[in-house]
Amino acid sequence: MVAVIVAAVALGATPGLAAAPVEAGKVYVGPEGEEVAVVPLTPRSEKKFLLRVKGTGSEFDGKVFPFQLRDWSTSSSTQVNYVTQWHGRDYAALHVRDSRYDLYVPGRQQAIRVSYDEKRTAALKPEEVYAQYDKLQKDGTLAKLMAFDRKGESARHDKALAETLVEMNNACRTSVQASIDWSSVTEEQLKELSISGFCEPPLNALKELCSVSNVAKQTVKEKVKQVSCRFGPALEPKLEADRLIWTTNKDASNQDTYATGFFKKNL
Repeated sequence: MVAVIVAAVALGATPGLAAAPVEAGKVYVGPEGEEVAVVPLTPRSEKKFLLRVKGTGSEFDGKVFPFQLRDWSTSSSTQVNYVTQWHGRDYAALHVRDSRYDLYVPGRQQAIRVSYDEKRTAALKPEEVYAQYDKLQKDGTLAKLMAFDRKGESARHDKALAETLVEMNNACRTSVQASIDWSSVTEEQLKELSISGFCEPPLNALKELCSVSNVAKQTVKEKVKQVSCRFGPALEPKLEADRLIWTTNKDASNQDTYATGFFKKNL
């Protein structure tokens, strides 16, 4: 899941901000009062900004993150992204394509359309935005939110797999247990892939088989007690007694279909 913050801002330096390495900023507002303040850091040549989000009901609210400007604009089109780190991944929150400004925040799949607000911009005090950023940086809040959280990411995927397992057990009237072998998953894979999504195909296949055949229900009940998912060099599932070891790989295609065929042949 990838999100972006982009803005085309022309912000001029303002006297009286010498105490903080910032220039005058701009504020953009959404239809329900959502707000993002965009404050450039000096020197402007480094293309670094501070963004403060409010009113979105997300974890970004009330916090100030550092962003790097990524610019793909051409002579005829504006395309700019502001990118920060969020739990160890590149994350962009405001994205502008020509005159369109879209704000993205964690927990909300849909973009929030925002537009320039002259009154709030006039009231914005960039040195206060910088002071808030400095405080969050010094007390460790930003480091915690920006760092990769392997434990939290793993727990999220464990929960997703558990939900799929409940559906499968309900369909098959079984009490199969399932788990992810996290020792086989690298940090880069966890950042890049939906790990639970790669581990769900055997559970989905069993659920579908059970939904169309009482014989399948009985077979699964007798022959499958555990499902262990791990990552390896290729898609290579195998049965050991009543335990399925689902070895998967990011480059393997049609894994749901493959799982169904595997069970039909081996159960």
